[in-house]
Amino acid sequence: MLKYVHKIKFTALAVGLLIVSACNLGSKDSIPPTNDNSALKTDNTPTKTDATESLPKIDSALNSKTSSTESADSKAEDHLVTIENMKFNPASITVKKGEKVTFVNKDIVAHNATEINKLWASPLLQNGQSWTFTPDKTSDYYCSVHLVMKGKIIVN
Repeated sequence: MLKYVHKIKFTALAVGLLIVSACNLGSKDSIPPTNDNSALKTDNTPTKTDATESLPKIDSALNSKTSSTESADSKAEDHLVTIENMKFNPASITVKKGEKVTFVNKDIVAHNATEINKLWASPLLQNGQSWTFTPDKTSDYYCSVHLVMKGKIIVN
């Protein structure tokens, strides 16, 4: 009888360890620990064409994330930051004073962009939505819904 009690205890311990180890499967990939943009897709195809048609065009010849628009007296650039795979891409951008930055959400969940001192913040952007603003100074920002998402805008 004592032999069966030890066998049951061992079986229960083994099953418990399997359950605990299975709980950790995939958890390291659930939320990215850093914002290194290493897992981003290279496909720039918008997920919703009707919501992104008015966004700045990407210059495919230069393969950059900016588009140029000529004005009567100066050349200005619109910069695009995509939100996808729980990351801002690019995570850091440099713009000139007066240039616009557009955030477009291509992720399956809603995100926003909030300056760390709350000097500016986008509304909550659903998939396919965008928000454009003109930064006036260098700012660090994050997604207030997903605190691991961080970025920086450098204004020269």
